[in-house]
Amino acid sequence: MRTTWRLATVIGVFLATACGTPTQRIDPDQDDAIGGTGIDSADVRATADKIARSVLAMDRVFARGTPYVVVQDPKNETRFPINDSIIVDEIMTVLIQNSGGRVQFIDRENWEAIQRERQLKRSGAVSVPTDGSGQPNLAAAPLGTDLFLFGTLKSISKSDGTLDSDYIVATFRLTDAETGAVLWQDDHKWKKLGEKGVIYR
Repeated sequence: MRTTWRLATVIGVFLATACGTPTQRIDPDQDDAIGGTGIDSADVRATADKIARSVLAMDRVFARGTPYVVVQDPKNETRFPINDSIIVDEIMTVLIQNSGGRVQFIDRENWEAIQRERQLKRSGAVSVPTDGSGQPNLAAAPLGTDLFLFGTLKSISKSDGTLDSDYIVATFRLTDAETGAVLWQDDHKWKKLGEKGVIYR
C-alpha cells in the first residue's frame, strides 16, 4: 500500500511540474514578467503608432495627392534577432486604418503571384473583372511607386556581466522614388536596463 501511495505521489509531483505555469493573457502594450532589454511587443506597437501619426501629420507627403508607397523591411543592426517585417506590418495596418485612403500601399511582397494572375487573365484562362462601364480592363499596368518607406533599427548596448543596458532607435524615412529626396523622417527611441539571461527568439 505504501509503495502504491509513494508511486502516486511521485506521479502527481511529476504531472504538476510538467504542467508548469498556466498560460496568461497579458496586455501587449505592457512589459511582461520575463523582462529583458530587447525589442518587445510594447516597443513594436508604440513605434508603429508614433510613425503612422507622424506620416499623417506631414503635409509635404500629400502635396501631390495620394502617394503610392512600397515598404521595405527595416535593416536590423541591433544585437537582437527579430522578424523585421513585424514593425512595418504594424505601421501599414495603423496607416490603412487611420488614413482614410490618403496613403496607398503597393504589394511587392507577393509580386510573383500578382504577375501570374495578370498572365492568366490575358491568356483567357480566368475571367477578367470589368471597369465602371462594363468593359474588361486589361490595359492597366502594374503600379509604380511614388515613395519608398525605409527603416533601420540601431542600438547601443552595454553590460557589466550582471546587468544589460540597451538603447534602441527605430528610424523610418519616406524617400521619393524618382529623385531620391527624403520627404519625411522620424524615429522612436527607448532604453532598458535589466538582468542578463533573457533569450530572444
